[in-house]
Amino acid sequence: MKNNLTKLILLFLSVFLTEKAAAQCTTTNATSCACKDGTTNCLLLPDIQASWLGISQNGFTEYPQTGAGTNYNGQGPDDGRLRVTGATPNNGFGPLTVRGLDVGGKRTFLCGTDTFFNVNSTGAFTCPNGNPNPRQLIIQRVYQKSGNGMSYVDRYAGSQTYHPSHGHNHVDDWAIMTLRVQTSDPNPLNWPIIGQGSKIGFCLMDYGQCGTGTGSTYYGFCRDTNIVFQQGDVMLNNDYPNWGLGGGSYGCSVVEQGISSGWLDVYGKHLDGMWINVPANTCNGNYWIVLEVDKANNFLEEIEDNNWTAVPVTLTRQLPAGTPQVPVITAVGSRNFCTGGAATLSASGGTAYLWSNGATTQTITTSTAGAYSVTVTNYCGTNASAPFEVFEATPPTPSVTGDLTVCASNSATLVAGSGPNLINNWYDANGSFVANGDTFVTDPLIANTTFNLVSTQYFMDTVKAMPHTNGIGGGGYVSSAQYEIFDAYTSFTLRSVLVYAQSAGNIVIALQDSTGADLQTTTVTVPAGASRVQLNFNVPIASKLRLAAKSMTVTGLYRNNNSAMYPYAIDNLLSIIGASAGASFYYYFYDWEVLNPNGSCTSPQTPVNVTVSACSGLQLEDIQFLHEMKVMPNPNNGAFTLDFNANESSEVSFQITNLMGQTVYSRNLGNVSGKITENISLPELPAAVYTMNVIYKGKPYVKKFVKN
Repeated sequence: MKNNLTKLILLFLSVFLTEKAAAQCTTTNATSCACKDGTTNCLLLPDIQASWLGISQNGFTEYPQTGAGTNYNGQGPDDGRLRVTGATPNNGFGPLTVRGLDVGGKRTFLCGTDTFFNVNSTGAFTCPNGNPNPRQLIIQRVYQKSGNGMSYVDRYAGSQTYHPSHGHNHVDDWAIMTLRVQTSDPNPLNWPIIGQGSKIGFCLMDYGQCGTGTGSTYYGFCRDTNIVFQQGDVMLNNDYPNWGLGGGSYGCSVVEQGISSGWLDVYGKHLDGMWINVPANTCNGNYWIVLEVDKANNFLEEIEDNNWTAVPVTLTRQLPAGTPQVPVITAVGSRNFCTGGAATLSASGGTAYLWSNGATTQTITTSTAGAYSVTVTNYCGTNASAPFEVFEATPPTPSVTGDLTVCASNSATLVAGSGPNLINNWYDANGSFVANGDTFVTDPLIANTTFNLVSTQYFMDTVKAMPHTNGIGGGGYVSSAQYEIFDAYTSFTLRSVLVYAQSAGNIVIALQDSTGADLQTTTVTVPAGASRVQLNFNVPIASKLRLAAKSMTVTGLYRNNNSAMYPYAIDNLLSIIGASAGASFYYYFYDWEVLNPNGSCTSPQTPVNVTVSACSGLQLEDIQFLHEMKVMPNPNNGAFTLDFNANESSEVSFQITNLMGQTVYSRNLGNVSGKITENISLPELPAAVYTMNVIYKGKPYVKKFVKN
C-alpha cells in the first residue's frame, strides 16, 4: 500500500511538473523550452516521420481488379486499388507550423510561373494572367528560442490547394505511396516500383497525441525511428522535452495548420486519394508499401532523410501466382540517341532480370542501336517482353546560302538548310542568341561580321501524359460539356486518349483555342467502360488550349471531382494546367498519347561569315541614311513600320517587291522631311522574303524583310 501511495505521489508530481514546464514552453514563451543541442538559443525544428504501425495495424485494404464496387461515396470504384492509411508523427523539438497568411495577413499565389503577392486574406482568387490553376504558396513558421524569449522565422515552403469538396486547403505533395518488390538492396527506396499512388495533399492537423501508455489510441505510432519495420523505441508524451509545443490544436484552417511536437496527423485509408493503383498484370505475392512524406524537402526539419517507412503486404486478390504476364520496357527519356550518346531502358518490376545484351539490372543504358528484350522474374513467373527498339542518329550538318556579301549598312539575308523536324538557331559572334528559323535577316551591317548557326534535328516518339487512369481520386459520371486546359510548348500530334463511359454511344471531341473556338473536331463511338479513342489532332504551339467534350450520347463520362493535382506535364512538350470547372476537377480524357519530338541531335556551332563592302556610288551620308532606315519588326506578320530620317526635304516613294522582282505594294509620300514613320499592313502577303526599295533624293535604298 505504501509503495502504491508513493507511486501515486511521484506520478502526480511528474504530471504537475510537466504541466508547469509546458505552460512555460509555448509559441510565445520559451522559458522551459529545450534546445536539441543543449544550448539556450536555437531554432525549434519539427521532425516529421511516417509511421510503419499506422500502415500495418489495419492500415491497408486490397481490392481485386474488377467487381470491387464503390465502397466510399464519391470516390469511384475501388477496382485495382490498395487503400493505405498514412500517419505522420512529429518527433521534433518544435512544431510543424504551416501558414496560409504572411505576417501582414496577406496571401501569395503562384499562377504558372508568375507569383502574385499581397492578395487579401479572404475571398476567391483568380489568376490575373489567366492561368486556371492558382496555387497558394504556404509559409513554414519556425519558432526560435533566445533564452526565455520566443520569436519566429517565416519561410516559403511549397504550396496548398483549396478542395471544395473537403472545404479546406491541402498541403500539396505531402505524401507519396508506392507498391514495391523487395530485392537484395537494403534500401527500400531503391526497390522496383510495381504500382504508384497519386501525390497526396494532406490537411495538416493535430489528429492525436503520441500517448501516455500502452492503452493510448496511437501507442507505438511515435518512435525514435520509423524507417525499419517493427523497430524503433516507442515514444510517449513525456519523452518529448517540448511536448505540445504548437498548442496541440492545429486544424484544417486556411490561416494555419500543422502538427505539434509529440502529436501526429492521420489520414485514413477511407479518405479520397489514399490508395495505390495496382497494375492489372500484377500477380499475388509478398510486396512492400513504401510511404514517403515531404519527398521534395519543402519543409525545414531536424532530420531530412527519415521521412519514409516500408511495410510488408501480401496481395491475395490479384492474378494467381504463376499467371504468365508480358513485362513492359519503357525508355527513360527518348529511345533515340545521338552518336556518342546513349539510351536508357527500364523494365517493369521484378526480382531478377536478364536482358538480351546480358545485363541483369532493371535499368540499362546502351549506346548501340537495335532491338532489346528482357526476361523478368516476379510472382507471375519468368516471362519475356516484346522487343523494344532504340535508334542512333547523327547530328545534322548545317548549311547556309544567301547574302554572304552585302553593301555597307545593308542587312544580310541568310538561309539555312531545312527539313522535317529540323530547327535552326542563330547566334552572334559572342554566342548570344539572336534569332531562330530557316531564314535570318540581320541588322544593318557596317563591318565584316560572323554569325553562328546551330541546327537541331528532333526525333519523333510516343509518350503518354498523366494522369494515366481515373484512379487519381473520387468522382463519377456526368454528361455536361466540359474541357481540360493545357499549354503546348511545341507542336505535336495528340493521337489518342483514354475515356470511361457509363454506356455505349458517341462523343464529339474538339481541340479548341483559348477562346473556345474549334480548331479540330471528331466524333468517336465508344463502348461502356474504359476505351481508347483515336483523335490525331495536330496541336499548335499555344497557351490555354482546350480539349473538350462538346456533346455526347453516352449517359455519362467519368471525371474526378476533388483530387486533381495540376499541372500534369511532359517536359518541354505540354502541361495540362486546369479544368473548366475548377482546379480540383479532372474531366474525361486520361493517358494522353502524344506523338512528339522526343529526343534530338544538335550540331556544333557553324560560323557564317558575312563580308561588308563599300559598294560604289554610296557616300557617307548615303550610308548613314541606309543605316538609320528600318523595317520593324523583322520578321513580321504583315503589319510593320518603315522608319527613316529625311535630313533634307525631298520627294520620297517606296515599293515592295518579291523574290521574282514583282511589285506587291508601292506608295508615294510626296515631299517630306524629318523623322518619318509609315505604318504598313499587308496581311494578305504570302510568307516569304521581300525587298523594301526607298527612293530618297533620287537614290534607291534597299532593305530586306521576312513575312511569316
